[in-house]
Amino acid sequence: MADIWTQKFRQRNDWAQHAYDRFVAEVDPELVGDFTRSEHITVVVYGTTQVGKTTLILDLLGIRKDALPAVSEVLRGGQRLGKSSTAAPIRYGRSPDDLWYLEDDPTGLSNDEAAERFGEIREQVMSGSAHSSPLMNVRIPGMFFRSEGEGALSLDLRLIDIPGINAINEHEQQVVRRIAERYVASADLILLVGRADNLGFLHSRALDFEALNDWMLQPSRFRVILTYTFSPASFQTWFGKAQDTSPLAARDVQQHLYDEMCTHDEKPPLEILKHIYPLEFGDSLENMRNHSQAYFERASSVIEALRGELLTSITDAASPYARLWSAFRVGEFIEAKVQRHNDAFDTQRPVLEQAITKAQQRVRDAESQLNDAVGEHQAMERQRRRHEQRLGHFDRGAYAKRLKQYFTADIKLASGETVPVLQDALNEFRIRIRRLWSNLWDGLKHSSANFDVSDTGPPSTAALRMIGDRLDGYWTDNYLLSSNFQTDASVLRNQADIVCETYAQAADRVLGKQFSTALARTVQQTRSSETMLKAMKLEIQRHELKLKEAKAHLLKTEHQHALFNERMEQGLVHALKFKQYIFEAFRTELNTVRDVVARPRNSVEQLCDAFYGLLLPNELDKMLKGDEK
Repeated sequence: MADIWTQKFRQRNDWAQHAYDRFVAEVDPELVGDFTRSEHITVVVYGTTQVGKTTLILDLLGIRKDALPAVSEVLRGGQRLGKSSTAAPIRYGRSPDDLWYLEDDPTGLSNDEAAERFGEIREQVMSGSAHSSPLMNVRIPGMFFRSEGEGALSLDLRLIDIPGINAINEHEQQVVRRIAERYVASADLILLVGRADNLGFLHSRALDFEALNDWMLQPSRFRVILTYTFSPASFQTWFGKAQDTSPLAARDVQQHLYDEMCTHDEKPPLEILKHIYPLEFGDSLENMRNHSQAYFERASSVIEALRGELLTSITDAASPYARLWSAFRVGEFIEAKVQRHNDAFDTQRPVLEQAITKAQQRVRDAESQLNDAVGEHQAMERQRRRHEQRLGHFDRGAYAKRLKQYFTADIKLASGETVPVLQDALNEFRIRIRRLWSNLWDGLKHSSANFDVSDTGPPSTAALRMIGDRLDGYWTDNYLLSSNFQTDASVLRNQADIVCETYAQAADRVLGKQFSTALARTVQQTRSSETMLKAMKLEIQRHELKLKEAKAHLLKTEHQHALFNERMEQGLVHALKFKQYIFEAFRTELNTVRDVVARPRNSVEQLCDAFYGLLLPNELDKMLKGDEK
């Protein structure tokens, strides 16, 4: 009979679990991950390396304070301080003797042998040879535990210690990720462990796991354990402010830390206040005694009070009833999630609209720049055509005749048939012909042709050298015969004509080269301008695409936001059904029991079923307590 009753008693809330499973199966996919639980009632300890996770677990499970260093050293497996002591997910238990037992190996291990085995496991993880990370059962020697009856969690509780989330080794990071995906997401209760002087670890980005992004929306599923709370000088100063007649209580410490948490980006809900547990273990706790006995005693009283509350809180939260109670709070969770989603959308929408405005402005600016560039390009085209026309005229000899007319001898002689008269005429011609050369290029330099004639020097006047030398060779200024004067004047005119022809031909050559150079330069500029116009048109297309994407992003975000709110509205309607499912499952179970009692297989089972039927209403009352929370 005892066995039959024990079996029925263990199954006393299966009907409620079936109602829970039915309820979760119909929950919106957006929420399923937040309510899917593992087969076993599980508590997971999650946090970074070297914040005291393992020490916390060992203390909660009842390891003596003086034995914590020895047990931690074995678990570290030769790993030096400053590194994570846990290399794989571990569930701890108590050994029946004073030896260590790992997994199902019946061979007990000494401290040194166990430390060596843990070292091998860590080496496998860090080398990447450990392809899977099953939960490792570790039984700690009984001599390290406190006496029976002292405050500790039940060893039947599935309390899992996982490696630190910020491991340096790449393989260790992969292992931690797999462990988190396997255990954290589906845990009934999660202990977030971190240092009190670094509360930023509670930010979803720092937690570095998607399943924990909305942890503040489910405060009843989390406990915040803060280590090194009483060690930092700043907190010691604050804690020491209270007078001996009015020492700070645990609530004061929790309130202070909650206020500190509220200064960060994500303000936690008020409910988290009662789930904050600032504690201290091991060396950091003992160091306080050496620093100040009075401070140690005051801090210890707070720590012990909070530790006791944490034990009770974990025990209550990690129960089948707590799992079922969470379903009654789906509506609250949805409302908080919707509010958070709406706040995020309200923050994101102006950013998206601003992105559209900026994209539109970039399109307008690019189009304006293109219009300006098109105008410049058209001006270049007109200039190119003018250069082509000028070069065409030049090729047809249109400028040669004008240049000959421009460079004319026009030798003017003063009165009198003397040598100085011819010399003055020669000098005046030299000056005039060079001035004509300079004036020609100065005019072209500032004309629409925009020639570069800065280094265009005049051609040689060597043809005048003979007449100049001849005139310089006379001993007297007067000619003896008029015919000699006329001969020299004729030679001067002939030589001047030769120089004019030389200047005209040189100017024609320079002008042709300038036309060709200017045309080539303008053609190159036009080609570059065409390339630039193509690039600017592509840039406009790119900006238009960015604008289109920005508009599409806003529309998609608005659509997703609307769909999310619509689904959550349906989720709120569904949230009210859990109580209905509980009553339906209860009535079905009760009717089944009544049928069995009415048609028993034997008197023993009939009696057990009768007692079970009396137990069911009490179980229903326990389930419905979640609706009152």
